[in-house]
Amino acid sequence: MCPIVAAPKSVGPRSRGAPRRKRKPEPDMGGVWTEFKGADAGQRRDDLRNQLVEAYHYLVKVIGNRIAARLPRSIDVQDLRSAGVFGLMRAIENYDLARGTPFASYCATRIRGAILDELRAQDWVPRLVRNRASTYNETFARLQKRLGREPSNHELTSALQMTPAEVEKMRRESNLTSVYTLNQQDGDEDDPNTLRKLDALMDRGSAQPFDKMVAKDLARSLMTTLAENERTVIALYYHEGITMKEIGRVMRISESRVCQIHTKTLKKLKAHLDKMNEERAEEEKKAPAPTFSAIRRPASAVH
Repeated sequence: MCPIVAAPKSVGPRSRGAPRRKRKPEPDMGGVWTEFKGADAGQRRDDLRNQLVEAYHYLVKVIGNRIAARLPRSIDVQDLRSAGVFGLMRAIENYDLARGTPFASYCATRIRGAILDELRAQDWVPRLVRNRASTYNETFARLQKRLGREPSNHELTSALQMTPAEVEKMRRESNLTSVYTLNQQDGDEDDPNTLRKLDALMDRGSAQPFDKMVAKDLARSLMTTLAENERTVIALYYHEGITMKEIGRVMRISESRVCQIHTKTLKKLKAHLDKMNEERAEEEKKAPAPTFSAIRRPASAVH
């Protein structure tokens, strides 16, 4: 006889007729509350407060996880929970039994407020700038969705009812509020070969072999293909940063003549470099491909 196996629970979205998940029942701490409110300051009162903190600590986890789900991954949920614990402790001290309000409902607002206060304290952007950036981003997204394209500056100015200078200031502030962590990993975090964004940054100050090769080829082209006056114009204009008019004074020619030499030189260099690329491509096609028979294993590997 085959055993009866329970069907697995569906992981899909809950239908309208499905029952809602029951909330965790509030612990029965009536006796502890009464004794805590009547106790004087001392070790006994501290022990009773710790019992209440342990009993309602699950609310800190729930609220902390809910807030962390809408924040960047760089925010540690443990820091949010630590701030929530302090909010829970203040709620325990200020709770009034005579009002008859369930403590879970009373302290949820205090825990959430304590976590948000901690986030604001850690935020390096002023709250006013953050609100202005949020207004700009929401307006930009709304116009983009309605128009099917990125809105122009004039359309943003009309929608925000501001001057172009004020809109430009809001745009710059919205860029300042975006912070990206360089420790974020691209791909699977469990993969030991995954690189962080910090590992893939380019060092602009280090020498690049490819840039050296290009500079060497360009210098060879300048020496072999250009005349003396053409090399002088290129050196003064691109290396020394001198204007066309000043180059004309140095070479004792007119500014229009300098422009003509410059244009002719660029065309000559482009034609020469294109020819070099074609010659290299032809050489690569003629080069024989390596065969496996040419690869010999070391004698120690042959048995």
